[in-house]
Amino acid sequence: MTLYEQLLSAFQLHLKSRTQKHHMYPDRFAVPNDKVSWDIEFPDYSPIAYNAPIVLDKNTPWADPQQISDTIQPFKSFMGAVPLNSKGVPLNPIGRTGICGRGILGKWGANFAVDAIITTLNSKDELLLLAISRKDTGEIAFPGGMVDPGEAPLITRNRELSEELSLSATDLAHPLYENTVSQGYVDDPRNTDNAWLETTAIHTHLAFDVTQKMVLKAGDDAADYAWVKISKESVGRLYASHGLVLMEALKKMEYSRPGSISQIIAAFQ
Repeated sequence: MTLYEQLLSAFQLHLKSRTQKHHMYPDRFAVPNDKVSWDIEFPDYSPIAYNAPIVLDKNTPWADPQQISDTIQPFKSFMGAVPLNSKGVPLNPIGRTGICGRGILGKWGANFAVDAIITTLNSKDELLLLAISRKDTGEIAFPGGMVDPGEAPLITRNRELSEELSLSATDLAHPLYENTVSQGYVDDPRNTDNAWLETTAIHTHLAFDVTQKMVLKAGDDAADYAWVKISKESVGRLYASHGLVLMEALKKMEYSRPGSISQIIAAFQ
């Protein structure tokens, strides 16, 4: 099985949403692989209810009301129509997670984010990814963050790069390649049965000399940053389902720019 196939299999079972411990969450109710889908009967399923205090605080501007009837509906999702339970509460489109409620996510249903995939090819023909170290899990990840109401994805991308890395839009003004890779579900350890992450991933490939002139500084949710050499090992340990999204981004870039990174992509097959 190739690395891509392994990452895709894990994503389809949303393994990190079910099994990765988040420091703010209680232990999850165990969900076997064959009981993930809502279509499968699981009469013993008893998920732990958890809503972080900040989510329940009426003064938190980014959080929905706790009463589902007070939430703006219908629920939106890149995944299509959102299934609801008998009480009108949205259900995770991939399946059970072992925790119900919203966890530390503000919105019932999909919580929309944008992820910035920034790559470059250095003087040694090594493909590098600009990654942050997350403060909450310590894992390496794409820089990115939550979409503000009415905000276009590219505006979110630019704002989050400024907040997390002091990177300006000018630094990204002349990419060699740029593409919106995907819009969809993220296998994130913060996900619950009723609230989950969905993202727009934007891939920007820059000339190496442009990246050398960047003045970066970690801030906001980033404990640190680094240009990480893309390899089987580094892709496999990326946060959430970022490894799968990165693989998809590289495949699309290879298709759009034949020969540019073919040998590097071949290493993942």
